[in-house]
Formats: sequence, C-alpha cells, structure tokens
Amino acid sequence: MVTIRVNASAPYDVTMERGDAWLDRVPYFSCSSVWVITDETVDRLHGTAFRARLEAHARQIVWSVVRPGDGSKSLETIERLVADGLTAGCDRDTLVIAFGGGMIGDLAGFLASVYMRGLQYIQVPTTVLAHDSAVGGKVAVNHPLAKNAIGAFYQPAGVHYNVDRLETLTDRDVLSGLGELIKHAYLSRYVLGHSFEDDLFTALAYGPLEWETWLARGIEVKRRIVEADERELGVRAWLNFGHTFGHALESVEAYRLAHGEAVLYGMVYAFLVGGDVTRAKALAGFMKRQAVTLVDWQPFETYLEVMGHDKKNRSGRIRFVLLGEGVTVASVTTKRLAEAYEQLKGWF
Repeated sequence: MVTIRVNASAPYDVTMERGDAWLDRVPYFSCSSVWVITDETVDRLHGTAFRARLEAHARQIVWSVVRPGDGSKSLETIERLVADGLTAGCDRDTLVIAFGGGMIGDLAGFLASVYMRGLQYIQVPTTVLAHDSAVGGKVAVNHPLAKNAIGAFYQPAGVHYNVDRLETLTDRDVLSGLGELIKHAYLSRYVLGHSFEDDLFTALAYGPLEWETWLARGIEVKRRIVEADERELGVRAWLNFGHTFGHALESVEAYRLAHGEAVLYGMVYAFLVGGDVTRAKALAGFMKRQAVTLVDWQPFETYLEVMGHDKKNRSGRIRFVLLGEGVTVASVTTKRLAEAYEQLKGWF
C-alpha cells in the first residue's frame, strides 16, 4: 500500500492498494448514512461488490446513479441529486462517497459542498484520470459557456484507490488518464527539482505501467502544488498546462473527446504557442501511436471564443501556462494562437 499525506487546510490521506482494505481502517463511518454517487458504467462494473463491502460499515446506504460523461456535470444533475438526498433523508451527518472517475469526483464533491451547506465526502476513484481530479479539492459543474465555471474549493476527507479496478478500463480510458500523468511529468522538474518525463515515456514504450508507483509519482507533483497554493492564487495555475485549449476542444466537440485526450491536444498546442516544436512533435507522435480520438476541426474563431471564458484570463486577455526555463502564465496574442492552431491542425 502507498499512502500520501496531503497537508491542505483540511489534511487527508491518499491511499493506493489492491482491494478495499481501507474500509476497515478509516474513521468515517460514525456518520448517519452513506450517500454514494456513481455513474451507470461504474455501477455496472463495480457497484454490487462495493456496496456489499460498504454494508459492513454503514448504517444506511443511499445510492445515486447518473449517466456517464461530462454531460452529467450540470446544475440540472445537482438538482436531481439533491432531490434524491432529501427523499432518502440525508442530513448534515451524511458521508458522500464519489465512486467513479473525474466527472463523478467533481460532481459529487460539488454536491457535498452545497448540500445543506456542506457534507463530509471522500473520493474512491476508479480511473487513472482521477489521480489528478480526486486530489486537491477543486469541485465543479459545467456551464454551457465554459467547463467547470460553477465550483468551489472543498477538500475531501480522504482519497482511496483500489488499483484492481483500473484493470476494467478501456484503452481509451487509460489514454485519457495518461494525459494528466504526462502533464505531471512535464511539470515535475519545476515542482520536484528533478524530472520523470523521460522515465515515464520509456516505461510507456515497454508495456503496462505499475499503477501504484506511477499514480503516486503524479500525485506527488499535485500534492506539492496544492500545499503551496490551495486556492489557485499562484503556482496552482501550473496544473492548467494544456487545459486552456483542451477545455475549449472538449466544449466544441460536445465532450465527444475524453478529458485527458483533450488535454493531450492542449499540451501539444501549448508547446506550439510557446515555440517548443520538438516536444510538441514528440507528444503528437505518442498520441498517434496510441490512436487518440481524432478531432473534427472547426474554424479557429470557434475555439477562440470558448478560450475567452477561461478562468485564467485577465482583463479580457487569453492566458496560457507555458513551459520553458521556468513556468509562466502569459497573455498570448490572437495572431500567435491562430498560427499555433494551424500547426496543430496540420499534424492531425
């Protein structure tokens, strides 16, 4: 088992192990009820077994299931979940469990932050992608104009990975998760003082990753940044590398692309914006070998409009996280963005 302590405003542990032995160790279950939020796919694959394990610990279990995909990250879904909770008698002593991938973590965390002005919640991730989203306490739902536009900073009481569940992921799900792990690898030299970028791409070339090891390396980057800047007033913006264009791409594609796939495209684009053609080409080559979902490219102005709603923008200027000798969050001209877009589109 691997344990990483996150010393945020409300400290908690992230655990990674085979199985759900964490259920027998944690102190959460003095609560009045347990409210599990999951999606149809996770419920079908893992719901029966997880519920059976929970029954040994929980006085009452409420089980809410939503449709998979980012379309469920909405205020409409929150309203339906609140109705589920009220009908089942969930109170301020209820524990919320986010049982699923990144979408479920964001959705259930946001629900916990607003239901009766705040419930305790834990993350039980079932995807590689969620090693990023489950840690750090950023919770949100989408608005039609912008992804994650309605949200809060709300730390979980714990994050507990059963890595056995990752074996049921599709190749596309794994690739999506690798998008965020690769992002952490790119950031590692600035955060840890040494880089695991080359090590990760070498490991990927030789077969399946040992998940406990590699998830821990990604989470360590996230932990350092969150502890330094929990509310994203400075360095935490670095974690948005690849996300400015990535979020726009997700939105324009109506979430047909998985989040991590969009971030992969977004990182290639960010490298091009910053003038690092070598790394852009290397990452694009990796994506092609992994058969990333192809994009139905739209006119540049379509993406520009969506990027105009990005949370990093200031005074109406689009800002990008750029990697070089250091990390900068810089305003970028429309002309440079358009040039980089034409380069990106020509490669895919």
